[in-house]
Amino acid sequence: MRTALVLVFLISTISTLVFAETKPEARIGIPAGLAPPLLFEGKPNEVKGLVADYAGALAEALGRKSSFSIITRYRLDSYLLKGQVDMMCYTSKVWASSQDQLDFSKTLFMKKEVVIGPAPMPKKITDLKNKTIGTMLQYVYPKLDPLFESKQLIREDSLSEEANLKKLLNGRIHYVVTDEIFLDYFKLENPKIEKNRERLFMQEYPIVCSISRKGRIKEKELNEAIDKIKADGTLEKIFNKYGTTTK
Repeated sequence: MRTALVLVFLISTISTLVFAETKPEARIGIPAGLAPPLLFEGKPNEVKGLVADYAGALAEALGRKSSFSIITRYRLDSYLLKGQVDMMCYTSKVWASSQDQLDFSKTLFMKKEVVIGPAPMPKKITDLKNKTIGTMLQYVYPKLDPLFESKQLIREDSLSEEANLKKLLNGRIHYVVTDEIFLDYFKLENPKIEKNRERLFMQEYPIVCSISRKGRIKEKELNEAIDKIKADGTLEKIFNKYGTTTK
């Protein structure tokens, strides 16, 4: 009897190990150069940050193990179109190219763009006439660019979100346009960033996953995984970890 039980245990253990080894893979592309907390530069083959966390949760909800590749932006479309990665989960149809050759998931969350500056902030951006706004080098700002071009606002570029927010914190600039995710994360270690300052909402972008039509993941199953991590609170917990929220 004992021999039979041991045999059953061994068969069960071997089956579990075989299943783990053959568990299908979700090949996930992440754009290189994302600012913390979206992505943290770490050791080789170590991918950390908000995007990796929620993409990994999606892979788990799909019953797959996650495999990450950090890919330069100009190569991402090529990787997706060739099926070298299955999905990339930090994009928006507003930005995405090759839209007719890729599939897109439902919305994961809304990326909210704000201008932060001295309180009281005006109700509309045109009331900041002649003010200098901290911006990111080579970034496009649909609501602000016409005002920069007409010289109603002055643009001052930095190389990173963190550099902009540090300038604001140290009083070297009075207004910065940024993403609420970056601002909320920066605030964790710099709580005074919003002392006597307010946020002026600019616009929001629906963040989705772009899906390779030559990949191993289909739009329907990915949408079901998105519903799952939203419904069970996983997505919100991941955002809370970085001091921000999906709401």
